[in-house]
Amino acid sequence: MTPKYCPYCSETRLEELQPTEVAIDNVIWTIYHYECQFCGEIFDRIVPEGELEWEAMDEDDIMESDDYGQGYQH
Repeated sequence: MTPKYCPYCSETRLEELQPTEVAIDNVIWTIYHYECQFCGEIFDRIVPEGELEWEAMDEDDIMESDDYGQGYQH
């Protein structure tokens, strides 16, 4: 999910800067950096490993996954 506006001034003119990846305890975290072209503030969005996979899937892909409908295994 890409930010639609600046959290500081609510302007929508954002530039995505070069992302950074950090590995902590065998988990890769991607840090996306954005700069507001209006007020000049820079802010980040942090995405843990695996979260991007869910964002890329649409509702039909989720409903068709192998685990859907099997319920909780006792």
